[in-house]
Amino acid sequence: MKKIYLAILILLAVTIVFSQANPGDTNGITATEIKIGSFQALSGPVAAIGVPVKKGLDAYFNWVNVNGGVFGRKINLIVADDAFNPSNTVVEVKRLVESDKVFALVCGLGAPGNLAIMDYVEAQKVPYVYQAAGAGILTIPPKRYIFGVQPNYTTEGAIAAKYLIEQKKAKRIAIVYRNTDDGKEELASVKNTIAKKGMSLAAEIPIEPTATDFSSNIVKLTEANADAVIVMLFVPQSSNFVKQAKQFGLTKQNYLLTYSNADPTFAAIAGATVANGVEALAWVNVDFTDPNAHFIKVYQATFAGEIPNAYAVAGMIAAEIFTEALNRAGKNLTREKLISALESMDKWIGKISPMITYGPINVKGNKARLGVQTMYILRFKEDGTLEKAFDWITMD
Repeated sequence: MKKIYLAILILLAVTIVFSQANPGDTNGITATEIKIGSFQALSGPVAAIGVPVKKGLDAYFNWVNVNGGVFGRKINLIVADDAFNPSNTVVEVKRLVESDKVFALVCGLGAPGNLAIMDYVEAQKVPYVYQAAGAGILTIPPKRYIFGVQPNYTTEGAIAAKYLIEQKKAKRIAIVYRNTDDGKEELASVKNTIAKKGMSLAAEIPIEPTATDFSSNIVKLTEANADAVIVMLFVPQSSNFVKQAKQFGLTKQNYLLTYSNADPTFAAIAGATVANGVEALAWVNVDFTDPNAHFIKVYQATFAGEIPNAYAVAGMIAAEIFTEALNRAGKNLTREKLISALESMDKWIGKISPMITYGPINVKGNKARLGVQTMYILRFKEDGTLEKAFDWITMD
């Protein structure tokens, strides 16, 4: 009897030690459910992006659940509305992690919010797949629990400058950018890239995130006599800036938008006439004209009759990558197994997602948590829709 009691005590001790060494490793997991979290701007000035991203997440996870889930578990997505306010993001993410006890985070929107919670998420050892933000510091240097997907703004800035110089033959490039960390990152990348070509910026014009009147900024842009303008702003600012600039007579410049504008939403706000000929960088590579495309079928299973926009597709890409990692992690799911599963993805291409490569940090270094590293160019047509203007470009 004493031997039995001793064995029980040893088993209890091992269990306690294991649970202390792996706090929260199975939070959000039951025999029937995987609980995950996200934060989106469902209200406020960037809701035009946040609402469709959530719909994309909802559509894909609904599709997974209807088709049996992952090893019999249904995915329960909890989405918090942070209104694109980083102070709200901190509160909401702590609630998701500490009160809701989510297993992982997926596709939170916006550089300000993601930067505000980055260190907290890493310290809590919560896997986080796809930050809907391009701030390079999220993934460089790499962090164990944070996996990027969309290109960062350093990559985008280099590609934007390369395209304008080599394909548009631009001689005087100006940049209009958000006066925040994400905008400054792209500014630095553009400046560095054109400096290698023996050029300097014709103008660098910071825009405050809440600005709505751009007249003084447009005067500076006019004085710069630029033949190409990189617009590193988000809707609705980007739409309104280009609209006001053209009203001031700046109609002959090549306008190149950051990839968050690669969607008809830009033209819907600016007006099709204003948007006509404006170009945008892009990385989401799906055919919106194919009614039988997999992503449209997945989306319409939840939102019948609707065509998803690029923001919704981004949400579906995030969900597809996360689901792939869950399947690779196996039935006995833990956070650490999910990390190993993500690190096993090498040149993986989904039915919606473009090519993704991750890997162990000690092997891949600064590339261990990067996502897409190439981009292409879309151009707005007279009716406000988009067409491909130039093929994939890789930074030098």
